[in-house]
Formats: sequence, structure tokens, C-alpha cells
Amino acid sequence: MSIVTYEFRRGTYLLSANDLRTKLFESLWDIPEGISYNAYLLIDDRTVLVDGFKGMYADLLIDKVKELLGGRRLDYYIVHHGEPDHSGSFPYVVKEFPEVRVLTTDVGLKILRNLYDVSFNYDVVSDGYELKIGGRTLKFIHAPWLHWPDTYVTYLVEDKVLFSCDAFGSYGLLTAGYWDRDYGDIHMSLSKRYFANIVARYRGQVIKAIDKLSKYEVNVIAPAHGPLIGDVGSAIRRYLSWSKPVFDSKVVIIYSSMYGNLEEAIKYVVKGVEEVRAKAVLMKVPDTAITYVFEELLDAPSIALGVPTYDGNVFPYIKLVTHLMTTKMLDGRHIGIVSSGLWAPVVEAKLIKDLEEVKAVIEGKVSILGRAKESDKEKLIALGRSLGIKALELSSTPT
Repeated sequence: MSIVTYEFRRGTYLLSANDLRTKLFESLWDIPEGISYNAYLLIDDRTVLVDGFKGMYADLLIDKVKELLGGRRLDYYIVHHGEPDHSGSFPYVVKEFPEVRVLTTDVGLKILRNLYDVSFNYDVVSDGYELKIGGRTLKFIHAPWLHWPDTYVTYLVEDKVLFSCDAFGSYGLLTAGYWDRDYGDIHMSLSKRYFANIVARYRGQVIKAIDKLSKYEVNVIAPAHGPLIGDVGSAIRRYLSWSKPVFDSKVVIIYSSMYGNLEEAIKYVVKGVEEVRAKAVLMKVPDTAITYVFEELLDAPSIALGVPTYDGNVFPYIKLVTHLMTTKMLDGRHIGIVSSGLWAPVVEAKLIKDLEEVKAVIEGKVSILGRAKESDKEKLIALGRSLGIKALELSSTPT
């Protein structure tokens, strides 16, 4: 495997490794499209490496950096964020370039020391600190909790480039080109899914960071995953839309069904949603990977949960959904519950208890014993209508 190298500004290189070996990002999110790890090399009077790769690709990174340096020393190593998909190459880089000065935050320094048993020179960069590297200037801007507490970003003043680390990143490989425009709608979808999976909990910090960065003129965003972003305005508008969020006129219907009875019942919920001309997004788990479920949940005002009883408890995959809704702080959604059992309806109360943590508004409940009876069908259709109407009401209303 080789890495992609692209000089997108004079003396500023993208170094990108495509990873198809990792099947689950963060050991949780399916990434069949793969993911890229982006580092950047700046060559001026001083030389600067920005971020890094996962450890398995460290040798490739070091070989390419040495090739581009052409015998020059590496002066600075910017570590925006200590998570090992970026910093896995860190111990190898500082051993290969023992004189390099690592630039990090105070929290970042703690994280690096906790992760790696290696000595290195370092400077803790303060918010707003500027570093001249020759004809160009780097400005360091703290952006904590995007999406770890150590995170900062770097603005290359003269070239108007923002090195954003995880912010504005996406899933997917760099195969068709280096820019967002080379991937069109695919890039937007992969960015949304990445945001929903990785950044969604920190939506408040996203809004604060964008406000903080609004004073800078940015022509290029250079993220740690995915292509370079030339359409900066659209990327920022998307991030603000996902962060507020601006809701779509849809009902996301998430369900499991062991023997088909609940799956048949869910069809009546869909019927009700479509009767009021809202969009029904049907997602059976685990058949649909959780990564796609949360892409849809991000901007869903209304949700229906179809939950079978399993050993007297909420079915495990629905339990995972509600747990991750809590983790990602998807609060205040309007939720309908369709619970299913055979001899005793016991899971509805347990699911409602779980949903208290996300301040869910329970729009309605239908409990089914076995197959859906005629009386159940009318209730299911009514639940779908209610959720659909609420989705239409909220679809243009930021929360």
C-alpha cells in the first residue's frame, strides 16, 4: 500500500492513507466505504508535520515525510488531538525525528504521555498563539470537545487554510480526487454519517467553535479524514444545520422482529405516517447497521421504536439504540412505542424508563400480544399519523 501525496498550496502537502482493513470505526461503527487518515506537511524556513496516521501506517508516513523533506530536519509536529487514529504514528515519528518539538495543549500532553512510553520535546500552545515558520504564520485556536478535550485547530494565515482535525471529516477513501467536489453528494452523506456517529454529542461545542472561527477568512478546510473542502460555506452551513438540529419531515421507524409478527405490525405505523404525507424511514436492526440508523436519527423529529420482548427485557438491539441516543444526547424527540410479547406486556415500561434520559416526548404506545389484531391495527395507524403530523410541524423548526 502507498499513501497519497498532493501539494494543494505551495509548500503545503496532503499525506493521506486509505484504510480498508478497519471494519468498525471506534470498534462500533461499520465503515464498508473505508476511511482515510490525513496528515499534512508544511515546508518553509521551518518544517511542520500536522497530525498523523493510525499506528499500522506509521512507516508509510515517516518514509513519505523523509522523502519530501529531502534531508532537512523536521522542526515541529502539531498534534491536534491524541486519539490513536491520528496519534498512533506519534511514537514512531518522535523516535525518527528526536529533535522535533511537539505542539499540543495541556490536556493533549497528558493524553500523549498516558498513551505512549516515549520521550519527546514539546511546547504547550495557548489559545491564539502564533508561530512564524518563514514566509507564513500558524495561528493555534483551541476548540475543546471537538470531540475530545485536547482538541485545537490550526489556521495557516497567509494561505487561509484551516487544519481542522476531526471537525469537517468524513468516512470514505480518497480514490477519485482530493477535493469535496470530486465526490459530490456521496461526500455529503459520508460527512453526515461521520458527524452523527462521532461528533453529534458535541453539537453545542460545534456551534461555539464555528462562531469563534467566523472572524477568519477560510478558503480551504483540511480535515484529518476525507477530502479537502473547497466549498467552505456549504460545509459550515451543514454543520450548523446538523448541530441545531434542523429537522427533516420524516419518521424514523426502528424495529427488531424475531419471527415476523412485529414486522407485520410496523407496516400499519408506516401506513399512518404516509397518510399524512410525512416520510417513513424504515430501519430493521440489526439488519441495518447502527451507523446508518444514527445518520437518520440525527435530524429526525419523530421516531417509532418497535421492540420485542427478550427474556423479559427490551430486545438488545433496541436497547443499544436507546443507549446510544443517550450517549449522543439526541434529546427531546417525539417517540412512539410499539411493544410486542406473547403472554405479558412487560417491556413498554422499561423502554419508557430508558427514554427518560433523552427527555423523550412519548407520542403514543401500542402493546401487542402475538400478532396484530384488528383493534391493534387502527391504533398503529393512528400512532403513525400522530408521529407524521409532529414531524411535519417540527421539520423547519430548529431546536
